[in-house]
Amino acid sequence: MRTVCRQIQGGGYEEGGAASRLVKEQLKRIGADPAVVRRAMIAAYEAEMNVVIHSHGGELRAWLEDDCLHVEVTDTGPGIPNIDQAMSPGYSTASAKARELGFGAGMGLPNIRKNTDEFAIESKVGEGTRLSFTIGLKPQALYGSGRNSIRIAAEKCRQSLRCVHACPTQAVRVFRGKPDILDYLCIDCSACIAVCPSGTLHVTGTAAELKPGADTVLVVPPAALVQFGPGVSAERVLREAAALGVGEVHVTAAWDAALQQAVLEYAASEASSRPVISPVCPAIVNLVETRFPSLISHLAPFVAGFEAAHRVLNGRGALVFVALCPCQRTALTGADSAAPEVILPAAFSAAIFPRLKSSAGARTCPETAAAGDESPLGDATDPRVMRSEVLRVGGLQHVINVLEAIENGLAGDLSVLELYACDQGCFGPPLLASDPHLALWRWEAAPPPPDPEARAVRRAAAFAPRRGLRLDEDMRKAIQKLARIDKLQRSLPGSDCGICGAPSCAALAEDTVLGRVAADACPRQRPTGEEDTK
Repeated sequence: MRTVCRQIQGGGYEEGGAASRLVKEQLKRIGADPAVVRRAMIAAYEAEMNVVIHSHGGELRAWLEDDCLHVEVTDTGPGIPNIDQAMSPGYSTASAKARELGFGAGMGLPNIRKNTDEFAIESKVGEGTRLSFTIGLKPQALYGSGRNSIRIAAEKCRQSLRCVHACPTQAVRVFRGKPDILDYLCIDCSACIAVCPSGTLHVTGTAAELKPGADTVLVVPPAALVQFGPGVSAERVLREAAALGVGEVHVTAAWDAALQQAVLEYAASEASSRPVISPVCPAIVNLVETRFPSLISHLAPFVAGFEAAHRVLNGRGALVFVALCPCQRTALTGADSAAPEVILPAAFSAAIFPRLKSSAGARTCPETAAAGDESPLGDATDPRVMRSEVLRVGGLQHVINVLEAIENGLAGDLSVLELYACDQGCFGPPLLASDPHLALWRWEAAPPPPDPEARAVRRAAAFAPRRGLRLDEDMRKAIQKLARIDKLQRSLPGSDCGICGAPSCAALAEDTVLGRVAADACPRQRPTGEEDTK
């Protein structure tokens, strides 16, 4: 790793945290243990913000040496008259503006000392302060490659490269005219599917169509029930599904409500890390395990609602699940118990549409439901009743912003989070036909009755970090590779255009060093050595 060097502007609250994020990303790339990354992030962030709050400006420098992270932060400014006093918890000389923005609690220097192995500070009044610290590194354990349910029809690829830029973990490449997915980076969201114009990236069910039988137990998510246009209520779709000849029909909404109740109770009585993140979306769990492993302790120890339905209903008959996205398919087909049959929303719709046409006069319109009808979910487990206690965030970029805030210690006012990879949660996957806002509105108009079988289910195994960005099993070799990557990256244009088929110049440099692509893959690469003269 070359020295990370970042200027820090005094009073630049908007840019606060940029330098410490660079340190965090470098540590992740060499496979540092998540706990070490968290300690380093806290220490670097506190040191950086001290410069922002108390000085005219300064600089953060970080480098790796002998399996240790070294950080030095210097500033110009008033200096510290009494270092012993400044090290006392709660002592602060922050300005009124800093306090209004939530800074200046007087815990910066104590937190740095608490999270580092070696710590030193020196200051001269009227000139400035120099702070340095060292943290010993240890490698993150490897947990093998990831699993995903995204399929590739390479012959359809038009090389639009939209998928390369859409992936939140930079798992997609298009080298030599063919798309590829790095499975250990893929979180099984559907971001690449949503932007693919040719259907190259897609999902398949374990069955192509719904074949009902007397012993069939059909499990349907709410979003699949509201894909039939205005005037066709979820209740009517459920009736038509039952009339197909299936033995039982269950809707996952009640299981999601049970999960939310369990997570709230866990947050109130058991959680050691706040805010608590609900495992409602497996793609977000994968994202935390891959890109934010230091936040694993924030995940509530339950399975998603549809997984709970599988575990409880397993053995009752021939289970058939309608999966809305790749991560749901993966969770169901990779379950410990016997995997159910999985169909996609299109297959469910294909089974229902003919029945709707043949009974067009029996419509129940959710917009005109009786005003006195009791809400089927209007009890203590109603997600809408608890909305004030739960922050619901949809869309990967918004989710990543929230997770960054938690990792940076800027989300202390939050209690419980429900994070979804798709806009409007499970009403927004690209496998669905209806606009997610319309679908959610139609569902909330008249949802079907609760399920007496529904309950939350605890996880049998703990959440664990995934391999993620680690460059080599040997940390020393990983550091060497990181140095080669940094050198190569300086020869690249830095435009992150994606023409080469990698999502960024940094990713291309990594792919080259790891042998995935030839060294001349970038058509705009500067001649070797030119980067050293600029």
